[in-house]
Amino acid sequence: MKREAVAQHLAIEMETREESVVLHLMGRLDGSGAAEVGCRLEALGRHRAVLDFSRVEAVDSFGARVLGIRLKRLRAAGVRVELDGLSQAVAHELCLGGALEAAAAGT
Repeated sequence: MKREAVAQHLAIEMETREESVVLHLMGRLDGSGAAEVGCRLEALGRHRAVLDFSRVEAVDSFGARVLGIRLKRLRAAGVRVELDGLSQAVAHELCLGGALEAAAAGT
């Protein structure tokens, strides 16, 4: 896996599995990082993806909202995105931003 810095405080490693792609996120997710994650998911052209948050230290409220909007757009396009490895603090912020709801609605 190749690690790529995509925003000031966020890096992504991409892993391809049989029917899905896993994006391993590392660092802090803010609005610009969330927008980049959304762009990556849209560009993959897959119907299933996993976002691994196990190495995410923090998510700010704007990043959570941006990710929620992107996940809703992906869901409307038929893409299923699962969120994995959520700490309690990260899950709480994603819930407030609508990202957990957007991902859960796609399952």
